[in-house]
Amino acid sequence: MNTHNIITSTKNIINLILLVLLNILVIILMSDLYGDFSIGPWYNAFFIVLSITIANTLLWPIFKRFFMKFMIQTLGIGTIFINALIFYIACYFIPNVDVGFYASIKVPFFMSIATTVVTNMTNTNYYNRHLKNIVKYALNKKIDSKSYPGIIMLEIDGLSINILKKAIDNNIMPTIKEWIDSSTHNLKEWETDLSSQTGASQAGILHGNNENIVAYRWVEKENDNKIIVSGKLSHAPLIEKRISNGEGLLVDGISVSNMFSGDSKSAPLTSSKLGTLTRINHKTLNTVFLDTYNYQRIFTLFLWDILVELKSQIKHLIKNIQPRLRRTVVYAAVRAGANVVLREVTTDILTSEILKGEIDTAYATFMGYDEVAHHSGTQDEDVWPVLKQIDTQIQRLTNAIDMSNRGYKLVILSDHGQSNGATFKQKYGITLGNYVRRFLPDDLKVYRNEFNIDHFRDAVFSENIKLKIVKEKIGDFRDDIFDENTYFQNIRDELENKKPAIIFDNEQYQNLRKKYSNSLEYIKGHESIEQSTKKAKDSELIVLGSGNLGLIYLTEWKQRLTYEEIVMLFPELIPGLVKHPGIGFILVHSITNGGMVIGEDGIYYLDTDKIIGENPLVNYGKNAARHLKRQNTFNNMPDIMVNGFYDEKYDEVNAFEELIGSHGGLGGDQTKPFILYPSEWEDPGKLIGASSIYEFLKKEINELKS
Repeated sequence: MNTHNIITSTKNIINLILLVLLNILVIILMSDLYGDFSIGPWYNAFFIVLSITIANTLLWPIFKRFFMKFMIQTLGIGTIFINALIFYIACYFIPNVDVGFYASIKVPFFMSIATTVVTNMTNTNYYNRHLKNIVKYALNKKIDSKSYPGIIMLEIDGLSINILKKAIDNNIMPTIKEWIDSSTHNLKEWETDLSSQTGASQAGILHGNNENIVAYRWVEKENDNKIIVSGKLSHAPLIEKRISNGEGLLVDGISVSNMFSGDSKSAPLTSSKLGTLTRINHKTLNTVFLDTYNYQRIFTLFLWDILVELKSQIKHLIKNIQPRLRRTVVYAAVRAGANVVLREVTTDILTSEILKGEIDTAYATFMGYDEVAHHSGTQDEDVWPVLKQIDTQIQRLTNAIDMSNRGYKLVILSDHGQSNGATFKQKYGITLGNYVRRFLPDDLKVYRNEFNIDHFRDAVFSENIKLKIVKEKIGDFRDDIFDENTYFQNIRDELENKKPAIIFDNEQYQNLRKKYSNSLEYIKGHESIEQSTKKAKDSELIVLGSGNLGLIYLTEWKQRLTYEEIVMLFPELIPGLVKHPGIGFILVHSITNGGMVIGEDGIYYLDTDKIIGENPLVNYGKNAARHLKRQNTFNNMPDIMVNGFYDEKYDEVNAFEELIGSHGGLGGDQTKPFILYPSEWEDPGKLIGASSIYEFLKKEINELKS
């Protein structure tokens, strides 16, 4: 026996002894603390540990066979009760041992905590033992290996290339660092579309199409002003139906923990295929419950992560770390769900699928970094352990590939980055919704979406405010606002119904163009008058936030209002917006000039690339105009789209949601994700837009099959 094997065997023996002793101690302590648990002589604790081990070996396979669906549909909570039953049976046959109902639940739970503590103390990788169970499970399902390799694509949600490089430099992600250092993989930056968020990015990556995904959430005026949320379980299927052509990235693969399926027939924990949590049952989740301890381990890590988050909240408070959000216990549970439960379950599923060797492609999301960075900050101390844990999952999957009879290529990528900064409300003492309200008539009813939630929480929790259908007519507005409304509507009708050649001969059109011939003079010279902010419910105006991207919908009109209409109806609104220091620019559409990007000191005309005054896009990237021009053609665009100010010196934005790390618009790292791909693949060149990632990966997938 070589030295390595001797060390490993010794370590396993020590670990086993510690496990037994600590579990005996837990049982003795629990018998002293709880009146419904009595063990008689102290040495019965040893027999209880032995009996539980035997009972788990004999009974768990039986219970697993008959109650698997129950365990999955109860999100694993049912496992606790099954373990309680096994514990009760194990103790039943030991003389002088008496176990009550509550003790049968509590004692196994604390024993699982003890087991987790021991494995961490001794640096024993429990996953290696669990991997053996997955191997046995996979062998029963295994098919003949295919002659060509598959591709496993792992997304680290929200991780920019710059933060990745810092993690690599500090050896926080040693697996990825080794790949780059050994030149097995190439690291490349790519550029997101507008908006820079998971809904648009995953639609483009997985389906090659993110047309009309305006933001993370948007309003459909023609659909009774329904607010569509990309990650919501009830909305994701609708969006996928619109973007899918049946040729997604995962036609012959599996989608795990994503927003969209990539046209995969197997899509566990994927929002567009889940629909509701009651449909969570999926055969791939069986892997999580192969042995009695695995779920208890995950649940213990879940609780530990909650404590880690609560500790972080106290630390941020004591040190007065700024910017800082008010983070609750509810958020701590949401964080633990994303950072621990989904992480572990996703790895288990992928490991099993890799070992079976059937899938050609897999795409899975690890969303822990995105969740934590939203609330703590993109480079806070909280994020580095999360990235280290994700790197551990990547190493585990690498080990599974090494054990598989079929080859797999690993690709690591992100869907967007995040930009840091105090929120708009924190910095200026007012929300975007309330600020917009200042420039509108008193009798305008306003709806503002100011939830500080991201796509993981959106998927699980429904909106807590149901927006009422706004009126189609405008009778409640003051008549003097609409002196020119009939006149202007006639122009709109002619523009929509006549050919372009006739449009430009229209006398009313020429008069209107002359009236607004110098938009910059109007923007700079107009003195805005702020109205009161009363009557903020049951809106005729909807203001939404998607990171530092704001969406303003004047919902009494079914169509998107043009620049000229907004100027005529609400003359204070546009100047009031662009003169605010927290707003970088706005995008509106003009009848006479097409898309107009307006800043305080300049206008960029998207259709002609003409700039009057100072370029409002100068700090937002060389492709900013390209992204805005494309975005301006989308359905359901807001009447006014607002992009928050970007401080290039400090690399900060101010989100219109209550999120410290944010994404959704333009400015900083949020538009700079990465892709790490096998070095033998051909360099794809510049990658701009999520669909470019689809085309790159689709090409490599097809070439592997040929």
